[in-house]
Amino acid sequence: MDTSYLSTPEFVSETLHKWGFIEIPVLIFGTYCIFFQTPKSMNSVKWSMLNLHCWSILMDFVNSVLVCPFMIIPAIAGFPIGLFNEIKVPPIFQLYLIITVFATVGVSIISIMENRYYLLFAKETWWRHVRYPFLVSNYALVFTFFIPPLFQIPDQSFACDFLKKVIISICDSSTVK
Repeated sequence: MDTSYLSTPEFVSETLHKWGFIEIPVLIFGTYCIFFQTPKSMNSVKWSMLNLHCWSILMDFVNSVLVCPFMIIPAIAGFPIGLFNEIKVPPIFQLYLIITVFATVGVSIISIMENRYYLLFAKETWWRHVRYPFLVSNYALVFTFFIPPLFQIPDQSFACDFLKKVIISICDSSTVK
């Protein structure tokens, strides 16, 4: 079994924290460029770009500083090792936050594509009446679609015992003698 420092949660946490603070100036510069360097011809997409950029910043910050998920690769399992874990935020809320922020970035990309479609092809069609309900429903679904699975999380002691058995059997079968 690999027990090097590179495979520990401490290494992942330190690396993600350092990376998070290195990328902050770049993200601030990106925000500056969207606000002040966007050409006049792109004003119609400026706010959609800023929306996507802000959600992307939040996703980076959540994944590199606040939650820092440490994944256990053979299974769809893991645990948080970030700042939220230090201040005792419940793991179920951290899971909800990660899933929701990822989905919101996806909806922001859809918003940019919808904006371009509307401006290029659909200004004088039925779409102009449907676009705002479409966008509002997308954002509403993003914040609510993962709530039902949160109530169906299995018993953690059973899941941990099962995972230990699976990992041990994988390690035993992958060892070359």
